[in-house]
Amino acid sequence: MSLRNALRAGTSDCHADVDALFGRFDLGRKADYRAFLSAHARAVPAVEIALENSGIERLIPDWHERRRRDLLVDDLAALNAPLPPSLAAPDMPDDASLLGAVYVLEGSKLGGAMLAKAVGDGLPAAYLSPFGPKGGMKAFMDMLDASGADEATAVEAARAIFALFHKAAAMELEMAAS
Repeated sequence: MSLRNALRAGTSDCHADVDALFGRFDLGRKADYRAFLSAHARAVPAVEIALENSGIERLIPDWHERRRRDLLVDDLAALNAPLPPSLAAPDMPDDASLLGAVYVLEGSKLGGAMLAKAVGDGLPAAYLSPFGPKGGMKAFMDMLDASGADEATAVEAARAIFALFHKAAAMELEMAAS
């Protein structure tokens, strides 16, 4: 099985769970959209920084074109929303862990491109807008499959990133409900 298929199969339950949780935000409503972005801001910057501290540029030389935390911070600022405290990113001690984490972030870009259509008029959506190197997703998937990275370790890391997103969304939904 290719690494991309192992990651897809090994995280499908997490992916569905996180999608369902984030699906509770109405992106057409400013308050919900702000909470949605805040949930992402609890996870994405921490994960991206952890990846960089672990040397992701060694594996993905165009990493600086792929990261999105600055766009996320800019969208929150445009909504006059403070940057929430980050959750702690899991350790990423090896290449397989790094690739598993990036798999989740890169996949969230695809979902973000579809979600951007639901963002209310006049609300900032740079974070959800498609961007990055041309052909970047295909290049990443090809690199995954050629990496020889340990599948179980990559899946475990991806599941940990999905769990971080789950926790972030649950925190924002709980705060909105109170």
